[in-house]
Parts: sequence; C-alpha cells; structure tokens
Amino acid sequence: MPDTSALSIPTSPIATLGTVALLVAFVVAAYATAAGIIGHSRHRPALVRSSVHSLYGFFALMALASALLIYAFVTHDYTIKYVAHYSDTSMPVWYKITAYWGGLDGSLMFWVFVLAAFASIAVKTNRRRHADMIGYVVATVMVVELFFLALLIYDKNPFATFLTDPPVDGKGLAPLLQNYWMVIHPPSLYTGFVAATIPFAFGIAALASGRLDDRWIASVRVWMLISWFFLSLGLILGGRWAYEELGWGGYWAWDPVENAGLIPWFTATAFLHSAMIQEQRGMMKSWNVGLVVLTFFFTIFGTFMTRSGIVQSVHAFGQDNQLALLFILFLIFVLVVSVGLLAYRFPQLQSAGSFDSFISREVAFLVNNWLLLACALFVLFATMFPTISEAVRNVRITVGAPFFNRLMVPLGLLLLILAGIAPLLAWRKTTVERLKAQFVFPVAFSLVTTALLAILIPATRARSPIFHESIQLPVTLCTFMLVAFVFGSVGQEFWRGTRVRMRQTGGDPFTSLIGLVVTKRRRYGGYIVHAAIAIMFCGFAGKVWGSQTDVTVTKVGEHFSVRGYEFIYHGLEITSDDHKTAVTANVTLLEDGDKIDDLVPAKWRYVKQPEEPTTEVSITARLSEDIYLVLTGFEPEKGVANFRVYINPLVDWVWIGFFVLMLGTAICLLPASLAGGFGRRRGRAPGTLIALLACGGLLFGSHTAFAQKEHATAAPVHDVGVSVAQYFRPNDPEFLAPFRAKAEAKVAAAHPDWKPDSAQFNAAVNAQLAPVVALAQKLMEEIVCLCGGCPHEAIATCKCGVAAQNRRDVLKLLGTFGLLDEATRGEAHDEVIAAFVKQAGGQHILAMPINEGFNRLAWAVPYAALAGALVLLYGVGRRWVRRGENQLAVAATEGAPTAEDEDYADRFDDELREID
Repeated sequence: MPDTSALSIPTSPIATLGTVALLVAFVVAAYATAAGIIGHSRHRPALVRSSVHSLYGFFALMALASALLIYAFVTHDYTIKYVAHYSDTSMPVWYKITAYWGGLDGSLMFWVFVLAAFASIAVKTNRRRHADMIGYVVATVMVVELFFLALLIYDKNPFATFLTDPPVDGKGLAPLLQNYWMVIHPPSLYTGFVAATIPFAFGIAALASGRLDDRWIASVRVWMLISWFFLSLGLILGGRWAYEELGWGGYWAWDPVENAGLIPWFTATAFLHSAMIQEQRGMMKSWNVGLVVLTFFFTIFGTFMTRSGIVQSVHAFGQDNQLALLFILFLIFVLVVSVGLLAYRFPQLQSAGSFDSFISREVAFLVNNWLLLACALFVLFATMFPTISEAVRNVRITVGAPFFNRLMVPLGLLLLILAGIAPLLAWRKTTVERLKAQFVFPVAFSLVTTALLAILIPATRARSPIFHESIQLPVTLCTFMLVAFVFGSVGQEFWRGTRVRMRQTGGDPFTSLIGLVVTKRRRYGGYIVHAAIAIMFCGFAGKVWGSQTDVTVTKVGEHFSVRGYEFIYHGLEITSDDHKTAVTANVTLLEDGDKIDDLVPAKWRYVKQPEEPTTEVSITARLSEDIYLVLTGFEPEKGVANFRVYINPLVDWVWIGFFVLMLGTAICLLPASLAGGFGRRRGRAPGTLIALLACGGLLFGSHTAFAQKEHATAAPVHDVGVSVAQYFRPNDPEFLAPFRAKAEAKVAAAHPDWKPDSAQFNAAVNAQLAPVVALAQKLMEEIVCLCGGCPHEAIATCKCGVAAQNRRDVLKLLGTFGLLDEATRGEAHDEVIAAFVKQAGGQHILAMPINEGFNRLAWAVPYAALAGALVLLYGVGRRWVRRGENQLAVAATEGAPTAEDEDYADRFDDELREID
C-alpha cells in the first residue's frame, strides 16, 4: 500500500474545540435572536426567558473560545495559523496574551467576547426593570454578534490550521505592538466600541416595543457613559503609545485609525449632554435615539475603516475587499432598520416641553450637541476624503495633520467656552441679574489670567492661522483665556455649593465639599470632567513652544546644548539576547550644571523581523516640559551618533487632565446606594476617606504617567547607520550663503556707519534672513514624505533618506528665487509646491491640499452644512421659545401657578435640602 503519512493534515485539539465553540455559539445566537423577537411579539414570557439564558450560554461559549486561543498562544501551538503569524517562543508571556487581539482575526473574536460579557451584565441588571423589552435587547445584541461570528466562521477563523507541516516557530508580534501600552490600549478602545452596542440595543428595543417613556434613558445613559469612558481611555492611551512608540515627539497625528475612535466619542459626548435635557424637561427624545444609533453606527464604521483597507494607515490591518463589502452591507442593514423604526415611532417621540428662553442650559446643551456633531461629521469627511477624491476623480488627495489642526481648532475652542458657560446657566431661563452674578468672577478671572500671560510670557501672543493662511490669531493666548474661564466657572460652582452644604450640615469646608460631590455626583462629576478637558487643553496649547533639533556627535564625552539643556554623550553599548539586538546610547542630561537624568535612547532589531528595526526613545518628564531624546543613527566602530531632541512644553498636562477625567467619570458612575449612604452621614470620616482614595489614585496615576521614560519603540527606521535627519535644514549655511551676502550688502548700504561684525549689523542681517528660513520650514511642513515606512510624516520631521532628498530639492528650488523680497517669497512657495505635485503625480504629497476646483467645493461642504445647521437651529429655536412663552401665558390665564424668574435659576438650597 502507498505511504500516506506525508499527506496527513496537521491537527490541533485546541483548534478543533475552538472552532466547535464558535459554531455552537452561532447556533445559540441565532436561537436567542428568534426567541427574543417571537417571545415579545407573541407575548410568550417563557421564550423571552429562554433568549436571556441563551445569551448567558453564548457568553460562556465565547469565554471558552477566548481561553482556548490564549492557551494556544501560551503553549506555542503553531499548527494554528493565527498563533504562528503573531507570536514566537521568545516573546514575553504578556505579549503572547495580547497577541490575542494583535491581528484581524483575533480582534474580531475579542469584539464578540467583550460584547457578550457586557450584554450579559446589562441584561442581568435590567431584566426586571425593563422586562417588557428585554427580549428585543437580547435579539438586537445577538444580531450584531451573528454578523461578527459569521465573519469569524466563514472568512476570518482564528482557529484555522495549516494544511501542510506547521512551522517550528512563529513569526512574532509586530515590533511596533511589543509595547506595554499595547496590553491595555487596544482592549480599552475595543471596549469603548463594543459598549456602544448596549445603548443601541436598548434604543432599538424601545422603538420596537413602543415603550418610549423616559425610564429606559437612565439605563442607556449609564452604558453610554461606560462606552464614553473607555473610548476616552483608549484614545488617550493610544496617544501615549504614539508618543512613546513612534518616536516623532507627538501624540496625535489625525491618523484614520485615531479618527475612527474619535468620531463616536463626539456623538457619545453629545448624547450624554442631551440625555439630561430629556430627563429634566422631557424633550429631544427623537434626537437622543438618533444619537444612540449614530454612535453605534460610527463604531461599526470605524471598525470597517481599520479592517477593510479603505483608508491608509500605519495602524490598519490591511486591505480586504471582501470584508469591506460585508461591512458595507451590515451598515446598510443597521441604517435601514434604525431609520425605519425611528420614522415609524416618530409621532410618539414628540417633546413634552418647549424651550422658554435662548439664555438657558437647554439651549447651551443643544448648541453643544450641534458642534459635537459637526466635529464628528467633519473628521469623518476629512478622513474619508482621500477615498472620496479617488472614487470621484481617480486621484487620491491626502489630508494631513495641518489641515485638521487648522480647521478643528476653532470648533475645539467653541466647545471649550461652552464647557464654561453651561454650568452658569439655569434650566428653562436665566434672569439678567443672575446672568451678571454668575459671569462676573469667571470673566474677570479669565481676563486677568490672559493679561498676565500676555505680559509675562510674550510667546503666548504668537499668531497662527485659522481656517486660512490669511486669518492669523493668537490661538494659544485665546486657549489659555478660555481655560481660565472654565476653571473660574467650575470653581465658582464648587465654592457656592460647598457653602450651602456647610450651612445645612454644619460641617467643615473639606467634608462639605466631599459630601456635595458624592450626593450630587452627576452634576459635580460632570464639572470635574469639564475641568479635566480644560487641563488637557493646556497641554494642547503648549505645542506652540515645542522645538525639534538634530545633532551629530563624533566622539565620546562630546557636549551639545538645546534650549538651555546640556547633553553629554558617553558612547554606544551593543547588547543582544534571543529576542533582539540593541544599540543603546548613554547620555547625561544637565541643566545649569546640575544632573537631571540619565538618558538611554536606543535602536532595536528583532531577530524574527529584522526588516523592521525600531527606535527606543528616552523621555524626561517634567510639569513644564518633556525632554525627548531619539537616537536617529549611529556608527559603532567610530562612536558617531545622531540624535533628535524634542522639547515638548506642557505635554504632561494632557496626561494629568485625563486622570482628572477618570476621577470625574468614576464619580458620575458611583452607585446611588453608596452615594446615598455617604450623603446622609455627618462628620468627616466618609468624605475624607473618599477624598484620600481619589487623591491617592490621581497622584499614583500622574506618577505613572511621568515615570514612563525609559523605553519606547518608534516607527520603522530606514537608515541604520549615520542618520541623514539633520541634513538640508532651512538654516543650512550653504543654502543661506547667497542670501546672507545680499542681506549684508543691503544692511551695509542702509547703515554705512555700522561695523560688519557688530551686534546691530548681525541682528539686521538675521532679520532679513528670518523670512527665508521660515518659508523653507513652512514648505517642509507642507510636503509629506512618501517613503512608505513613516507614519505619513512631513519631510520636516521624517528621519529617512527620502525626506532628506526632498528637503534638498526644496532648498535647491528656493535658491533660484530672490527670497529677500516678500512678493517673490509668495511666488516661490507656489512654484515649489507645484513642482512637487507634478513630480509626485498628484496632491497626495501635500499635507494641505491645494484649494482649487473640486477641492474648494469639497472643503466648503462641511462648513456650509455647519452654517446651515446653526441657522436652522436658530429658526427652530425661535419657534420653540415662542411656543414655550405661549404655554406659560395660557397657564397664567387659566389660573395655574407660574414661577418667578429667579425660580428658573439653579437652586442649590432646594436641591440639597431635598437630598438631605
């Protein structure tokens, strides 16, 4: 008989059991969907209970499948393709576990598992409170699960095995993913995405069952807050990962994958504000359901963007046209069902109340909602614009970070000022007297702060473009002014509330403050979140003082200085292990002669993936600024090393702000039973305990944020050797030589009595050259490196040889113009841009697309839509206000009691008295 042993297919008990678990889970999910729908539609409670129990069983099956996949990674079961592709024997165990979601297949299964866990918790806690709609909740969740399970079973099975002999060892996790932040960043963002399904399920269930009162909104609000928190956590951890991992000195680049998490964050934030209007006034019911649907839609759309290849990103999983088609069909299905149910139930979603005044908290929240929705739609439009332009004109036009920064800054500042205004306004109507009393301190505090900053820190007065290059404003100073306004507004609310609490309880200020926050946790937790956002804006504003300097050292012991800091180079150290080879530079950081830190930037080359060397950055974190050192190149034999030094002012306030945001969110989620217990107590112990725990957590978190300075991996390095990052910069002496000669001649002619080597003469020459250097820098920031390895960086920051070549070309082209003349500089700018666009064959080489033709019309769309929406809002708002006034007038003629103006204000005394 012929030998058939060579034809045997490798098998794995783990793979077999895991696949069976997925198949059984699919059957259970299908049954739960049918049982939930039929049980409610035919009034059969037994079927509804059966669907709930099926959900619990589904969770158990997905937990089993997840445990099996993790076990396969830990035990090196390389007969499973997914395990072989994303792990190897030398990886630390934590990275073997995180490899579970390191690839497309596993990330989809992780989505299914987390959703099953959340759905089980949500159904368990709400099955009695919402018994008349819980079957529809289960069915909605299970439809989503069926979609993802179908992808897993038929296209992306993580338990698929090799048909031939399996490899002896795996390929290993991508070097960029082997970072401690990746242990918590992806699951945090996934959790935020997945948690948005729960509010969607309750919203669809409410529409399907017709139970459209305000009771379901409380459950939805809690789960949307959970989703919002994890989205926030995922985004900030992603920023921290980018800050340490990509080696470019920044934390946000408007990458499509970053934007995929930001878009639903905007709509979730809008819902959390408008839900309060529904709870307080019975208004905006249809709007809130729409926001719930939109948030869920954007989470699926974001998953679609990052996993289908429709957008280009260093974070994306690659192109998959079949997967893209399946996601599009599911998104269409979600829209058809959601919009259909919303239209069917729309008559039952009419508002019970109406706006009584434009000067009210309701209107502030409504404007805030429109701005948040505008931000979401704009980011979506700009992210998808390269794909849209390619589909319409067959030309892929890239949209870089400068465009997002220029056009999102005004919207961000408007949202920031609303964060300060809203707490000062009363529900229904704010009287003129109260308006003055509420705004005096915040406005005065912001004006004094602005004046002091403008006088003491002149750099804050620097102007930068908004919307268009010709519109220049002191954005940094405006940001700090609005931050001060928010601090003044929030601080005033805490001060007044604490004084009332002290009068009522007889407690000391500290205990009264804690009791106030705990008993009115939603309000004051929200105020803390507003303050946290303002703190983060401080970090954003500090970007204007940042600097980037490239330095080459040629011998051990050489010193170099950057912005008042002194660096001493102590040489290179080469080490290796089974996992990687490392070249580490040892540098001492000093300030005013005193040692601050030992810096150890390095380059790593992984054994399994040598084609992707990574760069370890070393960061010294301070409250005022971070000193961020990157080893960009080296020659060990000669001891030569190239460094890039970033000075990043105020960046740690971004991380501190997030920890404050975590505290505010935790307070908002504090259970009512626990809060009620603390609210009824007198004395200091309970409040002091909570405060100590909160402060301890905040300090620990801040310390953790500051402590991350040792090791971080960077974007793929294209030149391992002496770096070219410092070559062909705007201040290149060879480039400036002819312009310097002309400038010296002009200055000498204008001031014949000045000596050529005098300080006055040199200052005048440098003033002539400054616009030339600024023009070269501006062009290098507008032109994107197309090397394919960097995360879509401008040639000003990219460290590769392609970027250096492009910088040389920029300087060469500029050298043909008389740049000392202002009019010629404008012409030179346009000519250089046109030359690069022609050479690249399209505008994808530009960070800011040329504003002409189709592009001009395309960029006008989101702003025209925003302007039209605001006009519509004003028109509809006037009708609502008139209707509210008429209702009050009718009530007065019928003898119904009417409230005086001051009764519309926020009544601290009455609210706290009701609680106590």
